[in-house]
Amino acid sequence: MEPERRLQQRFSRLKEQLNRFLIQLAQESRPAWVFTLEKQEFRDQAARERLIEVLERLEYPDDRDGRETDPCPGIVGASATTLELAASLNQARDAFKEAVLKLNRQDREAARRLMAQMGYPRLHFKQLYRHVPILLRKPDSIRFTWGATRSIKRISRQEAYQRLSKLAGDDPSPGYRKQLEALSQLDRNEPIAIVQDLKPHIKANVCWILGDDEDRRVERRMISAALAILVPLDPGEALPKHSAAYPDERKRRKARSDVKIEREPFLPSIRGHRYLRTG
Repeated sequence: MEPERRLQQRFSRLKEQLNRFLIQLAQESRPAWVFTLEKQEFRDQAARERLIEVLERLEYPDDRDGRETDPCPGIVGASATTLELAASLNQARDAFKEAVLKLNRQDREAARRLMAQMGYPRLHFKQLYRHVPILLRKPDSIRFTWGATRSIKRISRQEAYQRLSKLAGDDPSPGYRKQLEALSQLDRNEPIAIVQDLKPHIKANVCWILGDDEDRRVERRMISAALAILVPLDPGEALPKHSAAYPDERKRRKARSDVKIEREPFLPSIRGHRYLRTG
């Protein structure tokens, strides 16, 4: 099957699965709770309506960056049918993403152009790829937290030179020339650390208390929670214990002790740092 046709079919399948899931979600009567980054909380029907509103957004508006996604953290009680439909939706999302990546192998804008031709000029690919989190066992508690990670990639001096030269072009500015000259003075075997501070993201600390008395033990799991977590609940059953978390309450990240790099970038244009010499 041609990549264009495959993408069209998988997009149609994704919309079909999304519609089925949202209809089922709207019909549920189990407890639900979601919160916003502005410290608003919604419960039950209002919570489900807010989650539906976020999931229905296939495109990003004119005034938004297409890389910025809409969060809707929280917990939604779900029946077995809802959980099954959510799993099917996640599979459809994965299949759509796979088709996009295949089509874009030769041309990074091919999928975007095709979606525009289908009437979706601002399709929010990143948002469509996100899974709806699913738990198959009800936990005892879910506590949300904010995390921020720092990516440190070790590259060779030669690779750093290639990256910098690509940015500098054929007529490098004085700033680029200064960095290229500084890089050329290093030992050819000295690595460079490329550092990237990633955007803070919300996670959920999920806890199950298993057994009782002497056999009591705790099982924990940390999951990504940009969207509300579906939890199996029987009619009339309450949500697990829970607590929200907001960006302004995020603790300052501690410096890693296993990676030692200079504080100031050696090559600012590519976020390149030198490793500290030890011993």
